[in-house]
Amino acid sequence: MAINPNNSLDARHISYCGATGAGKTAALKCLGFVGNHAAGFDPYGDYRMGSLRKLSGLGNGRQTHHYSTRRGFLKAFTDAWGSGKRFAVFYQPNVAEHQLRDEAIWFANVIWAAADGDRELHVIFEEYGLYAEGTAAERSRIGEIVTGGRKFGLIGHYLYQRPSQVSKTIVANCAEYIIGAQQAMIDAKRWVEELDCKVSQIAALGALNSKRHKHYLHKKGGIGNYKPIEIRF
Repeated sequence: MAINPNNSLDARHISYCGATGAGKTAALKCLGFVGNHAAGFDPYGDYRMGSLRKLSGLGNGRQTHHYSTRRGFLKAFTDAWGSGKRFAVFYQPNVAEHQLRDEAIWFANVIWAAADGDRELHVIFEEYGLYAEGTAAERSRIGEIVTGGRKFGLIGHYLYQRPSQVSKTIVANCAEYIIGAQQAMIDAKRWVEELDCKVSQIAALGALNSKRHKHYLHKKGGIGNYKPIEIRF
């Protein structure tokens, strides 16, 4: 189980939210928020894409490694975590969509068992909306990482398309938000309330985007403390 609790550590969990094509995964890969030790749940294999791997984020050219079985991922993660070296390992289970939640919870339990308040571990939940149980409280280990993982060195990265379809536990407990183009007014209004920005600023993000140019609003602590950022590929 998680060891060496350190209550002096800051909460640094991040939500990445945007409609399909808004650049959520690109933001995580390119903005440099992911540290030297990273493990991820990646249902679609989004981190196999070599074209973005050489940018910052998942780490200045760091190789990513995918495993489709529990046994394979567990061995790779245990070896990497024990080595003390930089790593980025991902679990991409070969299961039906209705089985993804069980696999994501298993993954989260593995991470929790390894957590150490003396070491930093970044945890990526790609396409969280696929296996969230609606907006109700996330009472599994997935939610505990964002509510209690701080003092054990865990930094959660949660990527999803719509805040109206994922747990309020995740949305409410992140310290930072990377908000891309939204697909519905109900979602835009949710981020207007969170960022204290204007609906027109959220609506403009999609209009500004192109295949090789993505725009976001980045909030980091405090009411109204946000700024526009962009990525050019």
